[in-house]
Amino acid sequence: MKLQYFGTAAAEGVPALYCQCDLCKKALKNGGKDLRSRCQSLVDDFLMIDWPADSYWHYLTYRYDLYHLEHLLITHSHSDHFYPEDLVLRLSGYVKNTPATLNVYGNEMVASFLERVFDLEGYKEQERIQFHLIQAFEPFQIENYQITPLVADHDPRENCLIYAISDGLKNMLYAHDTGEFPLATWEYLAKNGSYFDYVSLDCNSQNNDTVHNHMGFPNNLRTKARLAQLGLVDEKTIFTCSHFSHNSQLTHCEMEALVASAGFQVAYDGYEVIF
Repeated sequence: MKLQYFGTAAAEGVPALYCQCDLCKKALKNGGKDLRSRCQSLVDDFLMIDWPADSYWHYLTYRYDLYHLEHLLITHSHSDHFYPEDLVLRLSGYVKNTPATLNVYGNEMVASFLERVFDLEGYKEQERIQFHLIQAFEPFQIENYQITPLVADHDPRENCLIYAISDGLKNMLYAHDTGEFPLATWEYLAKNGSYFDYVSLDCNSQNNDTVHNHMGFPNNLRTKARLAQLGLVDEKTIFTCSHFSHNSQLTHCEMEALVASAGFQVAYDGYEVIF
């Protein structure tokens, strides 16, 4: 299985819009891995996770095959993860031909946001964009991939999701945006979870501990330990931190130094891992 991170920042990006903090100044000066766009990833050049406002920039930068993309998982409705204004540019008023339907999977709030932009356009075309309402703890199949939505601790106003993804050979846990997992998710994993070859964890707060909504590295360590207690990970499992806020003030190199002794990797825009 392959995972490529297109964006690895929180909502403001790094450097953040409107910000002149020390980290944002360093990021502008350093460039490279210190420049972070909003969170988005692609599994096996086949399955997209999230659609932020930076999706067009990611398309120009990484030149993936957007034309043939058919499946898009959305974690929640916040605009750094779901910006449907760009999705409707797939309608026939903007492009003449599309090879297949783009299937969008998400919660009730995602559905309402997508309907809103269809209403603004004045029409919708289900042969171009088809929405699928999904529920936590109800696995579903996309070709040879089994997708299991799990409950995130993020925004109580909606059913925010994280995802366990399996291609039948390898298993991945993709957990952004979330704090340490809610009890319902731990109970589901204890009863139904499979071994994870790869785990990607929210680390918005970097070296700071967090109570809810997001994680910092102390939370990542506790999450890893609990997954190990359940027998879902071991020393072969690859752990990666992503989704960083400029407010946490660590550069990429400083973040690498923080997590190195615990065996974590640090994602950056364009980072690709095969496991």
